[in-house]
Amino acid sequence: MKYLSLTALFITLIFQSCQNQSPVNKTIPNDTAASEITSDTNAVSSPSIKTSPNKEASIFMIDTYRIYDDSEDPSKILNDEWLDLYEENGEYYLAKVDYKIENGFSECAGVPTKGVISKRNSILFLNFPFLKAGKIENLKITKAEIWPKETVQYNFNNQKYLLKGYGDIVGTNIQTNEQNHEEVFHDVKNYKLTCSFNGNSEINMFKADQFNDTFIKTLFVGDIDRDGKLDFIISTPTDYEENSIMLILSSQIRDNDMEKSSYKQDVQFDC
Repeated sequence: MKYLSLTALFITLIFQSCQNQSPVNKTIPNDTAASEITSDTNAVSSPSIKTSPNKEASIFMIDTYRIYDDSEDPSKILNDEWLDLYEENGEYYLAKVDYKIENGFSECAGVPTKGVISKRNSILFLNFPFLKAGKIENLKITKAEIWPKETVQYNFNNQKYLLKGYGDIVGTNIQTNEQNHEEVFHDVKNYKLTCSFNGNSEINMFKADQFNDTFIKTLFVGDIDRDGKLDFIISTPTDYEENSIMLILSSQIRDNDMEKSSYKQDVQFDC
């Protein structure tokens, strides 16, 4: 009996020891959980503001933002680390951002808004540690919209860049542009924009299944990162109730795919 009692006591002690250890294996340390939360909140991503999740490299559109929560508040995102890409007398420059915030209200969404108003003729705000202020080399945009079966060529530093549009034109009409001039507008599906360098194979720049009363438009061609190769900024909305922009920096292209290596932001203003 004494032998059985000792055996029972030994089994009981082992069972209690296992129970005491099991919570330790399942509990995440507080400092680890805090680190994960901090990482998530640093990402700039919301229904209105969608930029690169990498806080060290981001773009920001000069636009009006609906404020559903603090993560969509541009005054909480912008600071003096951002650079402004702007045009002045036909030349382009990078400089510290100079802007103001205008408060408003969206009757459509029923929420407050904050508009970012640049004090320059700005294209885009950028936050990249390796970019430097100063004059930026640029090329004249020969054709902003590159429709299916159209090509545009740019020559820079003895390099030839050939941009080519693919897709299906399912309708055509005449529209009046912002300058009150009539122009041809196509309804496009299955669109793809590619780029080839010096006659080499084409690589992907942008794809869209269809457009709803809108189309892409080239906004800037030049050397923003000063690596001797062309960079592109393209307006890429696929719906008329959307503003969208894409930045392609040649120094950041990976896996021979310009679209996957690009930085994008969308702002919705639908009701």
